[in-house]
Amino acid sequence: MRTGALTPLDWAILLGYLGLMVALGLRFRKRQESSHRYFLGSGKLPGWAVGMSMFATVISSWAFLALPAKSFQTDLQYLTAVSALPLAAWIGARWFVPFFRDRIRLSAYEYLERRFGLFARLYGNIAFLVVHFGKMAAILYLLCLAMAEITGADIFLLITVVGASTVVYTFFGGMEGVVWTDVAQGFLLLAAGMIAIGFILFGAPGGAEAVLQTAWDGGKFRLINTTFDWGKTGTVLLVFFGLNFYTQKYMSDQTVVQRYLVAPTESQARRALWMSSLLVVLVWVIFMTVGALLWAYYRLQPGELPDALLQKPDKIFPYFIGHGLPSGITGFIMAGLLAATMSTLSSDLNCLSAVIFDDYYRKLRPNRTEQQQLFFSRLVVAVAGLLGVVLAMAMTQIHSMADAAFDFVSLVGGGVLGMYLLGMLTRTTARAVYLGLVYGVAFVLWAYFCGANSTLFLALPRSPFHSLWVGLVGNLVVFVCGWLAGLMMKPQHEATRPPLAP
Repeated sequence: MRTGALTPLDWAILLGYLGLMVALGLRFRKRQESSHRYFLGSGKLPGWAVGMSMFATVISSWAFLALPAKSFQTDLQYLTAVSALPLAAWIGARWFVPFFRDRIRLSAYEYLERRFGLFARLYGNIAFLVVHFGKMAAILYLLCLAMAEITGADIFLLITVVGASTVVYTFFGGMEGVVWTDVAQGFLLLAAGMIAIGFILFGAPGGAEAVLQTAWDGGKFRLINTTFDWGKTGTVLLVFFGLNFYTQKYMSDQTVVQRYLVAPTESQARRALWMSSLLVVLVWVIFMTVGALLWAYYRLQPGELPDALLQKPDKIFPYFIGHGLPSGITGFIMAGLLAATMSTLSSDLNCLSAVIFDDYYRKLRPNRTEQQQLFFSRLVVAVAGLLGVVLAMAMTQIHSMADAAFDFVSLVGGGVLGMYLLGMLTRTTARAVYLGLVYGVAFVLWAYFCGANSTLFLALPRSPFHSLWVGLVGNLVVFVCGWLAGLMMKPQHEATRPPLAP
């Protein structure tokens, strides 16, 4: 096996990849003549490219590294979290795509203001900003942690180089640059995962048959766990967690909603959503399989995996990349890892800027010229990128990014999905929605801080819920309480729609 040091060929591949992404983004810099084009493109981007971009945005280095870590530790059970994704995609294509293309200009949270008032819009966009700043930093940190493990390079230097490269092509290229770099990065991510599986299967003693049989005998392919307990992980929990997460993603996440607007037609936006959803399922299958097969790979070769890594599951796949692959292939797989991170970072940066621009700047400075608006939009990208790099540098002492990420995406959002459902499905009032939010947020805080294993607030009753239930139940509390309160209040009719921006 290799020593783990990168060869000149590996470094050439990595540097060539970074240079190509920056060059591709810079290619579109002269086309960015207005904030509208900077955030929504030319209106001529093909639906398949928008779908690939949507997919590359949803998937990140978390999927590349944390999913193999989870299946290495346990089995394929967590794969059932995407079993509800086709249902979420059907709902999104059937209702969300035409809904948002008809009702908003740029920010997904514009609808909340028109339906429930300014506070609802601020609550929604602040939740988005907090979640995505945290996500940007987390995936950048996870990527550079893995790269430091493989290369021995300083993690702070890696964070700076990767973060700066992403900011450069996002800053200049706008949404068009983001989409086309996402297309290249999406294909690279898929290829890297499948090549890794090939080397795992045929790199162990006995070949593919031995690896598959060992994984099967070890229970690594177990998919279903019908045992139900509110406080434990099981199939029912994971299915509902996935349904909640992806419905929330397709209904209230700016990074997805903005791509509904980028697609040239409604039908192409729907196809883009379906394409991205199917690719997300494929990536989950690929990288959960990587973890299960890696367990068998090292089981067949005792002593090849350092015992210390068994307590650090996020580092096992990076260790394999650095020690179990030939020169050149290591560089290609690492480029795939970079692609998984940079595609998400670039989209988050553009969409964070879009929300701040549309929800704040355009309201506070309505008479600015196109040049001033474009300058501000790019400035936000640069500042957000800098803050994301700083926050990534501050992230240390996390035992398992897999567990942290699952808990994070379950808990954040604070009932935003419940607000959208109330707006779309009921005629409840703004006051009723705010009352529902109070109850929903109170439930989330109680369930999280008063869990069965928590030592906080011991005077309060303990929550029986596993952390992955909390986000779903919190949204249900917001919806049910807001709906019931609305029945006792005068219905509030939706305001007249403002004209859409050209």
